[in-house]
Amino acid sequence: MYGQYFSDFVRRGAVTALFVMLFMGLIVEYSVAGMLVAEGKHSHYVANQEEGVVYIVYGDGEWVQFADGFGYISGLCSAPDKSLYVLSGSQRRLYRVAADGMVQTVCKVGSSPQAIFVDRDGDVKFVQRKGVVTDIK
Repeated sequence: MYGQYFSDFVRRGAVTALFVMLFMGLIVEYSVAGMLVAEGKHSHYVANQEEGVVYIVYGDGEWVQFADGFGYISGLCSAPDKSLYVLSGSQRRLYRVAADGMVQTVCKVGSSPQAIFVDRDGDVKFVQRKGVVTDIK
């Protein structure tokens, strides 16, 4: 009796795992570009890495293009002053996008960091390989 129950459980688990793997394989196969997400006060920022475009996504599901022309985007983070920092891996530059959409170059980047973040004081930091955190220079 217990053997029959266990074998049915294993069979259902295997079918479920196979379905999930197939579904995830389809998603990965058909996704064209990576996406990066940063949380804002009343919305989210979504960057299409390949296209170099940043969108604002509102709570009702509306997508609005916010800024573009960054090349390949390798980092994205929001700041306490409602600005957005975009790290362009292909252009090797860090950009600041103000809340009104005005884009300014913050600095050129020598080596490509693994990630960027803004601390609670508003200072931008780079995360290098092996987790080393550095200030922008």
